[in-house]
Amino acid sequence: MALEIHVTNSMDEIGEAAWDTLSAGQPFQSYNWYRFGERVMTNAKPIHVILSECGQAIARASFWRIDDEPLARGLLAAFLKRWPLLICRSPLSSTNGLILPNPKGSALEEFAKIGRRLRRQEECSLLLFDSLDAATARTFPRTVHYSFGMPGTVLHVCGNSFDQYVASLPRKKRKDIKYDLRKIAERGIVVTRHQTVDDLDEAERLYRTLEARKGPERNPWVRSMWENLAMVNGTWVAARDANGRLLACGTAYEDNGAQLETNMGHDTTPYAYLAVLYESIRLGLERGMHSFYWGATTYKLKRRLGFSTIENDCAAIVF
Repeated sequence: MALEIHVTNSMDEIGEAAWDTLSAGQPFQSYNWYRFGERVMTNAKPIHVILSECGQAIARASFWRIDDEPLARGLLAAFLKRWPLLICRSPLSSTNGLILPNPKGSALEEFAKIGRRLRRQEECSLLLFDSLDAATARTFPRTVHYSFGMPGTVLHVCGNSFDQYVASLPRKKRKDIKYDLRKIAERGIVVTRHQTVDDLDEAERLYRTLEARKGPERNPWVRSMWENLAMVNGTWVAARDANGRLLACGTAYEDNGAQLETNMGHDTTPYAYLAVLYESIRLGLERGMHSFYWGATTYKLKRRLGFSTIENDCAAIVF
């Protein structure tokens, strides 16, 4: 049976109820989350594709025409200004932009075909499906699949309090966390939660300083993410010393029962970074979050806190 195809740049044409029914509660796939992405990524053009069968939506792919990709620097950045990328992804979350039926093969083939056509129409240099697991990346027809070797991390918690979370960990990890919390208190580090970022310049200076130390990746949308915190029940968490100097900060965003911790910034003050991380877990548990997504890198620390890696670091390049 032939699939029906609907392509739109407006989520309003799809509607919140239809969008969320298809998303089925998956983290960072809700109507509200994509609204947040559109508000933040004002320089990226969204293209949403819905596949239906007998009038019933069965699959979705969201593409973004991006000329300011975070990984691009120098000559590549200049190239993308002229020939942007067309990327299928969930915005701002290291999550893929696909909602697929089971089996998924025919839907992937259709999305690859539609993506090729959109790439030509939008005059883009490459079409990428990123944040995939290896099996899905290999399923795409006539593509090159690639692994970045930097998987994301996730913590699934059954309890509803920070004490229950700590108690669920092995003895050595419990001991490490209690030691960290004692050191945070001894150093007089004060952690606070904020629904807005009062001093955007102060926060961005700290964030950009750490970003420069970490490597070439650059988030062009961090300031806009802070400015639109309320759209996804976001909280800016700050750690300061006794004199009020900002030592570390991070932002917790929420969607479909999951927390995304990102936009981290910190100086070299010991334990300030950990103070923000522990407070973010405490915050999420108080709000009934069951999964915590903390991105790539610092794997040793995250394993110590009970996190495990998730397979989301593969991409399919479609020609």
